Amino acid sequence: MFFGKKFSGHHGTSLSGLEILVLSLIKNNSEITGYDITREINNKFKPIWNASAGTIYPLLDRLIGKVFVKAEEIIDENNRKKKIYTIAQRGLVELEDALEGHFEPSLKTLGTFIRTIMEGIKIDDDMEQVFSCFPFCDRGIDREINKNDLSRENIEYIKKTIKSLKHREKKLKYRLNKMKNQIKSYEDILKIIIETRENNAKPIPIVDDDKEFEDF
Repeated sequence: MFFGKKFSGHHGTSLSGLEILVLSLIKNNSEITGYDITREINNKFKPIWNASAGTIYPLLDRLIGKVFVKAEEIIDENNRKKKIYTIAQRGLVELEDALEGHFEPSLKTLGTFIRTIMEGIKIDDDMEQVFSCFPFCDRGIDREINKNDLSRENIEYIKKTIKSLKHREKKLKYRLNKMKNQIKSYEDILKIIIETRENNAKPIPIVDDDKEFEDF
């Protein structure tokens, strides 16, 4: 699975998919807490995988031990202690090195995992939209269609693929139509705003130069 997959880092070190994700969150969110990291991961991946404090905090301790991350205890506005995390220079180097040339294949690995899940469960509209964010995640298109295969299994597979594609096409058309309506609505609002500004604009008086300087 993506989260446990190892990626080569600097000087032969390696990072797991989860470590890469956590380092990326820390890099992109200054002074983030362990609670925030757990929440962010769950917001993005909860339908697939659920992060817990028992997973995230030991991982953060390991990253601190490797000098990839720095931790600082502060007192918040409610007078409570909390620990915030920032990425160290070494962690930044390791993250960039691990991602270089490896991240796209890892996304494909995650895509395969997601496809497996999608084949086994009923996906509602919200989940369909989540999975559609992954360009590599093609439901029902996980193998080449063999036109020379006359078996019933191949026939059923092609029927299933066509049905899946039609369903996705319908959803895509719906989203595109919704976007078109939003664009039209915003264009109408913009037009009204511009026209109102023009109608309310005060004319600038033009001075007759000859008359102004007659008595000079």
